[in-house]
Amino acid sequence: MRVASYLIVFFLLAAVSGCGSPAAEEQAEVTASAEDTSAMQLYKKNCMSCHGNDLSGRVGPSLQQAGSRLTEEQIGDIIKAGARGMPGYEKSLKTEEISQLAKWLAAKKE
Repeated sequence: MRVASYLIVFFLLAAVSGCGSPAAEEQAEVTASAEDTSAMQLYKKNCMSCHGNDLSGRVGPSLQQAGSRLTEEQIGDIIKAGARGMPGYEKSLKTEEISQLAKWLAAKKE
């Protein structure tokens, strides 16, 4: 009976300790900003068919580490005017949308 009581207390304590608030890093990952969410939606709608659902590339090159190769401004220019077989999106996306995508992709450095 005592062993059962200790086991119950142990499992209750283990369960309660698992219910604490997540670490700041985990919490930051879970709460994507509205801007990131918007950029991801723009990516899915306009870029995913060529660059893949995980940015790994298909017809177009991988964008997983775009920010380590290009600045935000360079990425924005490519989105606007196009490059190496990629069409420009200046007429189909608003300036703010291009900026959102460029900022989001520039943050992809790893």
